[in-house]
Amino acid sequence: EQGITPADNPDLAATLERVNQGCRTMSQWVSEQAQTALEHQKKFIIVGGDHSVPLGGLEALAQKYSSFGILHLDAHGDLRNAYEGFQESHASIMFNAMQLPQISKLVQVGIRDISHGEMALIQQSDDRIVTYLDTQLKQAAYGGQNWLQQCRDIVSHLPEHVYISCDVDGLDPKLCPHTGTPVPGGLNLEDVYCLWREVIRSGRRIIGGDICETGNHEWDGNVSARILYKLFSFMTIVPS
Repeated sequence: EQGITPADNPDLAATLERVNQGCRTMSQWVSEQAQTALEHQKKFIIVGGDHSVPLGGLEALAQKYSSFGILHLDAHGDLRNAYEGFQESHASIMFNAMQLPQISKLVQVGIRDISHGEMALIQQSDDRIVTYLDTQLKQAAYGGQNWLQQCRDIVSHLPEHVYISCDVDGLDPKLCPHTGTPVPGGLNLEDVYCLWREVIRSGRRIIGGDICETGNHEWDGNVSARILYKLFSFMTIVPS
């Protein structure tokens, strides 16, 4: 399914190993920084960069919480095992996250570019992974189910503590057109904010998050900065 990988070429095997070791070193550093924040009773949002960056933060949260869920906004499933030989590839972030037993639920929203292998993994997860494909969300809307109703259904799968992972390519590409792997379709900003509001209104608590894959362009940066501001705001709300 993944085709030729660097691991298949002996001349590239050593380079692949250096990249994998470098990624692991980066994840360990992120984990240490996140642990320091948590020790000071602080929350954190990780800003990427590549969507592989948050893994260390999730590892830190797994040491603090016995159980938590991920609300994952993305165009892609990110459930590939060592994509093209890269163990901590941006396409493998959620596969790697699901190796942490403390993550009891992964709820994905807006997915519209996904492989057969990833779909099989979802189907075999015994509902530990719940995926809302973009086409299914749109079809439900065409059938009369409004977005607020869909948000409440999405949130119902999440446990008490929620980590929000936001890859900006989950949005309509008009919002962040310079992201690395844009895909037609996706959500508007108010769709995302409505979903996050329902997380809070349901009594759940946002314990951390990330915003990744922002393109190197003023407009993309503008949009991502607004998302960051909103997510920080939602994280400060303590459910009543």
